[in-house]
Amino acid sequence: MSCGRRRLSRTAAALFLLAGVAVPAGPAEAAKKGPDLAVDASGTRITRGVEKKVVHLKISNRGDETPSSVVVRVRQPPEGLPEPLPVALIWHPGGVGECDGDFGGFYCELVPELIPGPGETVDVPIDATVFGAAGPYRGRFEVTVTIRPEKDANPADNTRWFPLELVDQPSADLSVVARDVKQSVRIGAGGTPEPTGTLNPGETGAVWHTIANQGRKAVNGVRVTLRLPEGVTFTKPPTQCVLADAGRSAVCTYQGLTLVPAVEDTDPNDTVHSAVELYNLVTTAASATAPATLPGGTVRVEGLAERPTNDRAKAARTELPANAVAARVADVDRSDNRDGFAVVLAAKSGGNGNGDGGNGDGGDGDADGGGGAGGGDGGLPVTGPQAGLIGGIGVAALAAGGVLFLAARRRRLTLVVPDDERPAA
Repeated sequence: MSCGRRRLSRTAAALFLLAGVAVPAGPAEAAKKGPDLAVDASGTRITRGVEKKVVHLKISNRGDETPSSVVVRVRQPPEGLPEPLPVALIWHPGGVGECDGDFGGFYCELVPELIPGPGETVDVPIDATVFGAAGPYRGRFEVTVTIRPEKDANPADNTRWFPLELVDQPSADLSVVARDVKQSVRIGAGGTPEPTGTLNPGETGAVWHTIANQGRKAVNGVRVTLRLPEGVTFTKPPTQCVLADAGRSAVCTYQGLTLVPAVEDTDPNDTVHSAVELYNLVTTAASATAPATLPGGTVRVEGLAERPTNDRAKAARTELPANAVAARVADVDRSDNRDGFAVVLAAKSGGNGNGDGGNGDGGDGDADGGGGAGGGDGGLPVTGPQAGLIGGIGVAALAAGGVLFLAARRRRLTLVVPDDERPAA
């Protein structure tokens, strides 16, 4: 009987190939990896005198599916130190998700917008709070990411330990967070990019990156170095930017941009800023394959000069670049001066879906002989792609009939199997 089954499968496959019907791939070829999350962290060094710093957890998806739900757990053991800890972690309020717990241990179920798709990385903010006049401190914390109801393809990289330091170095502390580029944009009435939909090959997107000063001294002048993934180039860079590498890298120097410590940024309506959100327009190659995620984009920031914190009058003359939006975000730590991003291309929808004209009226013609292709009064013969489609349907029907015939014959054969070939009860 196994020989008969092989003949049947081969015959069916041949008939489907003749009919132009795709034969499903074998289990090994069709198997998917599934979601595969990994975690990293930046900004874990804090200068003494800063009451709070935003640390970013970077959740990456190295798999080929998007999980339905992601839970991030943070654990900070005291390791013999008296409580409360000199520096304690807690979730960042607003926009993260549903969180619970306390200093030393909490979890957050991320909002859907923070769940990374294949090849994507999201930044999850958490707050590091410094208690009192704490002295130098070196501790660590554990981060675990779990998904549900799916299973992680590689659970080994779901948990990591990271250092947490409080250092006696009263200087500036720049950080940068870059978002993955997933939307096409156009310049709106206010002069800033507005999303218009998913990003397709040949379209323009925007690399948004937030730069913040979380230290104790102000920074006069900021230099930003950007590198784009292969297949992406800068569209129209600001005058402060110099391009290289065939339009894939840029060095932007903002001499007039001053960023003060967050504690000095008390009025959202003045010209004193502790953080700004910058954007650079980029264009994807029209020949790019989609859907696809293009990795390898990076943003790195550095301050040009420091200024004492008591010179507020000078800080008031901050000049925002044309491609900047003031952002309030509630270098000691260079681990957060660089961030990566990807460019995510969506597949263009195939066909316009229009089915108007003769095909739509043909239904009436089938009924009364008077409409479209269904009529018999001088209608044009069906040729071209429609003829191929109809022919393919006919061949597919014949193939299906052949398969059913063979299946019926096999069913009859199974009724006369000799007793010595039947499986034991």
